[in-house]
Amino acid sequence: MLSRSRDNTNNHAERGLRSAVIYRKLCLGSQSEDGELRTARLLSAHTTCRLQRRSLFAYLSDAIAAHARGHPVPLIA
Repeated sequence: MLSRSRDNTNNHAERGLRSAVIYRKLCLGSQSEDGELRTARLLSAHTTCRLQRRSLFAYLSDAIAAHARGHPVPLIA
């Protein structure tokens, strides 16, 4: 039985991935496994920050500064 108050599709998830898929198509992917992993992590951080209405730049700045000082990188979730 379907409830009209609930969305029974994964449309929300698909919309969340749309910009990442378009980016990967436009840049023709990566030339290495490390590059693929880096791109996936950056796109994931971008999407998470956007959903949390946080600045990706501020998060990445904090993460890089913490890493440079030898501190743990702040969690994004």
